[in-house]
Amino acid sequence: MKTRETLFKPLLRLFYKSKFKFEINYNDFNHKRVDPYFLIGNHASLHDGLYTSTFLKRYPYPVINAFMFVNKKMRFVLQKLIYSIPKRKGQSDINTIREMMRVVKSGRGVMLFPEGNSSFFGEQSSIPYVTVKLFKKFKLDVVVCKTNGAYLSAPRWGDKTTHNGLLELNFHTLFKGDELENYSLDEIYKEVVDALAFNDFDWNRERKYIYKPKKRALGLENYIYVCPQCLKHQTISTKGNDIYCDHCGHLAFFDDFSLISGLDFDNLIAWDKLQKIQLPKITKEVVYTEGSMYIVDTNKYTSRSLGHADLEIIKKQLYVQNKMKEYIFELDKITGLTLTKKNEVSFDYESKTYLFKLKDPMLYYDAISYLKEDEKNG
Repeated sequence: MKTRETLFKPLLRLFYKSKFKFEINYNDFNHKRVDPYFLIGNHASLHDGLYTSTFLKRYPYPVINAFMFVNKKMRFVLQKLIYSIPKRKGQSDINTIREMMRVVKSGRGVMLFPEGNSSFFGEQSSIPYVTVKLFKKFKLDVVVCKTNGAYLSAPRWGDKTTHNGLLELNFHTLFKGDELENYSLDEIYKEVVDALAFNDFDWNRERKYIYKPKKRALGLENYIYVCPQCLKHQTISTKGNDIYCDHCGHLAFFDDFSLISGLDFDNLIAWDKLQKIQLPKITKEVVYTEGSMYIVDTNKYTSRSLGHADLEIIKKQLYVQNKMKEYIFELDKITGLTLTKKNEVSFDYESKTYLFKLKDPMLYYDAISYLKEDEKNG
């Protein structure tokens, strides 16, 4: 009898092939291998773990952010169809490591995206040093799947994926398990960081793949919050491939290569650096947004809606007002701050976990992070 995995994986592969164009380079890696190994990849999009698994005969089980399990439909996919290991970012790894050990003993490998969060703006983020300690502990082969084009095809913030966008997957063996003892943790870490470094905008300046976007800009206003001309915040809007400012009018557009045309820079990485420079000024004012508020149980993977909420950051405090009550969160007491999926900002506060689906998720994520760091540094 065929298992759910055997039945579902071909359907998932057909689904992704209907949306994207794939180029697969296996190099020295045997994609039909069935023994346990670590598969690590750069985290370019929210789809990485799913489409990667469809190109392997016996895929390693991916480690996925625990908040992805809260949605019932997604939990079914991650528990029953593409089995996944939950990991809570910023929390203890003990339960995750135990589950990894169980998975390896059962004969399966583990798929890791060491950055922990898929790319916001098209390049890699920092990789926790603790990751390489896992490789030393398990002594399994470490295989890399380096992906180019995934961010340009399906950006984190995008309302629409680019049909027939190119995803180039390059596999290769980074370490053999029995060789790991010959390397220091620092040497392993450097190799991992170098192997996973990516920048989709740099890549396509050379590759020049034509993405032919139709609604490429939609959703960008949720992640880009500063106009590069007037430097005002929360004035960005989008339509089709075009980007506007409420004060300055038409700013730019995404061209056929998914590069930005019309500004002094052609990529979102530079734009994000520009807006982060404005955070000291922005956070001196009241930072307002709105959305939906939930309280989450990450042990049972359940959430309870607390309704619509208005949010304000005033100096070192976050004020949240819904129909029931007003919440006041001291920013220096917030832990586990995370931006998951497209617009979900979550954190722990006084033994409870709160999640907000926000209109301005990146601004709030950046503002809270900046103010917490500012408070820490005095």
